[in-house]
Amino acid sequence: MRTWSCTTSLFGALLLSGAIQAQPAGIVIDRVIGVVGREAVLYSDLTGRTEQARQNGRTLDKGGICGELEDLLYEKLLLEQGRIDSVVVDEAQIDGELDRRIRYFAAQLGGEEKLEQFYGKSVTEIRAEFRDQVHDQLMVQNMQQKVTTDTRITPRDVQRFYQSIPSDSVPLINAEVEYAQILRIPKASEAEERRVRRKIEEFRESVQKGEKDICTVAILYSEDPVSAKECGELGMVPLGAMVPEFDAVAMSLKEGEVSQVFKTQYGYHFMQMVERRGEHYNARHVLMRPQVGSTELQAERSLLDSLAGLVRNGKARFADLATEYSDDEESKGSNGLVIEPNSNAPRWDMGALDQQTFFVLDKLKEAEVSEPQLIVLPDASKAYRIVQLLVRTPPHRANLKDDYRMLQQAAEGKLRAEAAQQWVAEKLEGTYVRIDPEYATCTFSHVWNPTDTTRK
Repeated sequence: MRTWSCTTSLFGALLLSGAIQAQPAGIVIDRVIGVVGREAVLYSDLTGRTEQARQNGRTLDKGGICGELEDLLYEKLLLEQGRIDSVVVDEAQIDGELDRRIRYFAAQLGGEEKLEQFYGKSVTEIRAEFRDQVHDQLMVQNMQQKVTTDTRITPRDVQRFYQSIPSDSVPLINAEVEYAQILRIPKASEAEERRVRRKIEEFRESVQKGEKDICTVAILYSEDPVSAKECGELGMVPLGAMVPEFDAVAMSLKEGEVSQVFKTQYGYHFMQMVERRGEHYNARHVLMRPQVGSTELQAERSLLDSLAGLVRNGKARFADLATEYSDDEESKGSNGLVIEPNSNAPRWDMGALDQQTFFVLDKLKEAEVSEPQLIVLPDASKAYRIVQLLVRTPPHRANLKDDYRMLQQAAEGKLRAEAAQQWVAEKLEGTYVRIDPEYATCTFSHVWNPTDTTRK
C-alpha cells in the first residue's frame, strides 16, 4: 500500500467538477463504488485520482487502478477512525490551507477572476464547497501521523535493514556532494532608497486624495508580480502567511483605509484594507523596490574575492567567514553548510542541484573555493556568492558508512509502512466494508472485500 499524502489538489477537484458539470443530461456521472464504515468511495474519486496519475506521466493498467482504489479505501478508513477517535482539525489550519490552494491555483489560471470563470462560482462559494474536502484531507493527514507516531529506529535496526537487502539489489547511489556557501546580497544606495521612498509616497498620497485608483497604480507600477495583475489584491490570507511587518500594518487598518508607506525585506509598500475576518484579511498593496546598481554588485564581488583569497592562503576558515559575512540566514548558522531540503541533510545528489551550482561544483576539488559567482535569487534580485566543495562521493553501491542517513530513512519508511499495514489489518476486523463487484477481482494488500472468504 502506498503511503498517502495530502497531494490531492484543489485544482484536480476543480477539473473533475467541471468535467462532471459538462456531462450531457441522462448520463450516469457518479456512483458509490465502495463503502468503509460511514465513508463512501465515489467513482468520481477514483477517476479523479487515475486522471491525475496519467497527467503526471504514469501509465495505469488494471493493477494500477486497483492500487489507486486501495489508497482511497485506506484514506476512508483513516477518516472513519479519525471520527471515531474524535480527532480534531483546527479551523485556522483549514482556512490557511484553503487560502494557500486558492492563491496558488488562481495564479496558475491567471487570477481569481479566471478561477471563478473556470468554476462558475465566486471564490467565497468555492471556499465553502471545498471546506469539507480540505477538512477531511487534513484529518487523514493527522491520522497518518497518529498511526506511525510511535515508530522508532535504532542503529541496529538500520544495520539489519541494510543486511536484509539482497546483494544484487543494493541501490546504486549517484555522485553526491556536500558544500558550503557565502552569499552576499548587495544593498541599494541611500540615494536610491530615498528616490523609491519619495515615489511610492507620491503614489500613496494620490490614492489617498482620490486622484489615482490603487488598482491602476498596482497594475502599472507594483513590483509584486503575483498581485500586481490582480489590482494589487492578495486574496484572503491568514496571519503568518506574510512577513510580520506586513501583518502588523494590515491588522491596524479598518476596511477601506489606506496605510502609511512601510518597509519590509522586499521593499517599500502601502496597502488598502479590503476585508478583515478575525485573523484573516484581504488587502490591496503596491510594492516598489530600490534597484541595486552595478557599483553595489561589484563591491560585493570584490569582498567575496578577498574572502576566497583568505581561505586559499590559509589565513581564514571558510566556515568562520560564512558565519560572519554571509547574508543567507539558513546556511550561515551552520557555518555556511547548505542543507538539501527534502532529506534535511547536507548530502546532495549531483543531479538534484540547480544548473548554476552543478557547473561550479563539478569543476572543484574537495576544499577548493570557487570564484565569485553572480546568481539570481527567487525574488529575481541579483547577488554574488562563493562556494566551497566539502565532500564529493563517486557513484557507488549504498553502504552504511557513506549512506547511513539515506538507509536510516529507508528503514524508517519500511517500519512506518509495516505499522500502517498492521493498523489497517486490526481496524478492518471491526469495520464494515463493501466494494462494487466491478472491482472484486482486484488484488489488494489487504482483504477489503468482505465477500472474500480469506478475510478473517
